[in-house]
Amino acid sequence: MSPAATKARVRTLVVEDQGMFRAFLLRWLDEQPAFVVVGATASAEEGLQLAEECRPELLLVDLHLPGMDGLDFVRAVRQGRPEVRSLILTSLTDPLAVTRIRESGVEGYLEKDASPEELAEAVHEVAAGRSFFSRRFRETLAREGAKALAVGKILSRREQQVLTHVLSGKTNREIADIIGISARTVDFHRANVMAKLGATNVTELFTNAHRHGLV
Repeated sequence: MSPAATKARVRTLVVEDQGMFRAFLLRWLDEQPAFVVVGATASAEEGLQLAEECRPELLLVDLHLPGMDGLDFVRAVRQGRPEVRSLILTSLTDPLAVTRIRESGVEGYLEKDASPEELAEAVHEVAAGRSFFSRRFRETLAREGAKALAVGKILSRREQQVLTHVLSGKTNREIADIIGISARTVDFHRANVMAKLGATNVTELFTNAHRHGLV
């Protein structure tokens, strides 16, 4: 392939912690003439370094990464590269994740059990400057919108973000470092989340979040 043709291919960075699925994505992308993989990693931290070094145009990102989650990773990359586009991949379609994805500004979302044909459509749509959100995502979003107590109507965007990390067992300091705010501000949002979900401790928070379909 000529240098000009290589340059025209969409520079793609894969951030996926499941080794088997990451290997599948790399093999699949290698067969797509419109894309070239410029980096691949299992962690958001290394992904940030690769994004700076490799200057990708497209991110394929797992939503649930260890440490910094996929949406926080995309936000961090866009601080230096606001033009980069992103497709979020995950095994879960819970109301909290769907609401956060909708409000995050990412261009696409697809479940990991989707067909290769759906993956091809999603990747090409997002790379072409359009958006792609799976049918299951849109159906979940529609159900949430019809609920009087949908998560997006109960919690602010920041509160949803804090709740996600609290439910994954992170401390206020860890959440503060990931989000980029003070631990005191995290504590403020955490207290608001617990009050809005009617919880007085973490155990009740898990129980009540589950009742709302958030976990």
